Amino acid sequence: MKYSQKALKTYKMYRYLKKQTIMFMKRMTYTTKFMSAFAIVTLLALLTACRDEADDVIQPGVLTADKSLTEQFDAIWHGINQNYVFWEADPTDWDAVYSQYRPRFVELDKQEAVPTADLQKLYEEICGSFIDHHMLVQLRNVKAGPEETEQLFYVQPGAMEVKKREDYQEYIPREGFQVYRDKLKKEGRITHDREFVDNNPNPDLDHMFTYVIDNDILYLRFSNFSIIAQLGNHNKSGEEVAQAAAAVYCEYANQLLFNPNIKGVIIDVRSNGGGYLLDMFTVLGPLLKEDIHVFDTRTKMGVGRLDYGEWVPFRAQVITQRKLGELLEMEEPLPETDCIGDRQVVVLTDSWSVSMSEMTAEPVKKLPYATVIGTRTFGGHGPLTSETHFSFSGQFGDPDCASVSYYVYTSTSMSRTSEGEILEGKGITPDITVPLDVEQFTGQHIDNQLEYAIDFLHGKK
Repeated sequence: MKYSQKALKTYKMYRYLKKQTIMFMKRMTYTTKFMSAFAIVTLLALLTACRDEADDVIQPGVLTADKSLTEQFDAIWHGINQNYVFWEADPTDWDAVYSQYRPRFVELDKQEAVPTADLQKLYEEICGSFIDHHMLVQLRNVKAGPEETEQLFYVQPGAMEVKKREDYQEYIPREGFQVYRDKLKKEGRITHDREFVDNNPNPDLDHMFTYVIDNDILYLRFSNFSIIAQLGNHNKSGEEVAQAAAAVYCEYANQLLFNPNIKGVIIDVRSNGGGYLLDMFTVLGPLLKEDIHVFDTRTKMGVGRLDYGEWVPFRAQVITQRKLGELLEMEEPLPETDCIGDRQVVVLTDSWSVSMSEMTAEPVKKLPYATVIGTRTFGGHGPLTSETHFSFSGQFGDPDCASVSYYVYTSTSMSRTSEGEILEGKGITPDITVPLDVEQFTGQHIDNQLEYAIDFLHGKK
């Protein structure tokens, strides 16, 4: 064991990585911060102005929209019209949607009650073509009948699109990864294994595993990018969950830094829902040999559909051995060299690799010593934030559909690759496509995608 108990005191790491990301966020938002002082005045002025289509501009999330389905549709349509960030790339004819569907809601309002299922189908038609794969539109049926026990419903355009793909792969639950891990363990192929699971409802991090396969392949699997949050909280009183998660990451770092037998690294982001941008440094950073241009982002600077700011680049920094050792407070001094050395890297992806999973996989494809294996990713690349005061884009409404009858969760910024390609709604195509053999996986507990990655790193593929 190369690290002491102090290795778990990673608050220093959290502070450093947080500082790096804040620097990026400041660069991304400095041109928009002045807007908050004028936003209300501007919007009030625009409320009396007219667009070419003669529609009033309405501040998203203000109207309660609980009196009629038409009022609710208007609030959602106007909110998306202003706050949706992908108009430049999205083929949806939003004005045609308004002309086609508003009269239908006017007719529905003449009925005594409208079934929730009918409304859901209608909004699936309205929102189904949006390319924002983070988007979720949730509504409360304001004309539900007395027999309706469930009045809330939601629409997810991304999930609708992904499930129609020919290469669609079902979501893999935690137990699926555990069963195959246990199979490898029984066969004597696993050493240095550590596991974290959180059985609490809606955990920030559901699970994280690390182990060495066949004595020479280091494996890291985690349900979402919340590693940095666990590292930042683990030394607080009562944070046993964070302490357990931090211990798994420290074991991974220990093997990466000090195990000379490691010839390859597998980062498994299959069925990973994304998470914190800060984890760009805990996951991707130690795998780099030099800083890399990952993506560009931009957000909206006004209420117009195409009122965009400038593209702002984001670069992932190399986390060297010395830096990783210092940040984890390891006792031994380490060299100022990269962590990955001459090892090969594989990133495993599937249809439910979302957001940060994709922001990790895409730059990995550019590395000469790294390969992405699996199936095409989800296609949700737009960064999100709950801080909507500095941008004319992003989420609006009430997540509980209580104070207002609707909620739209949508990206705050759009992103593009370092080559200028917008992959929202498309996803990352792996270097090597390997569909999951569901029959083998469920019947024989064989993970053919992981086995392919192992054989690939062993030079058998």
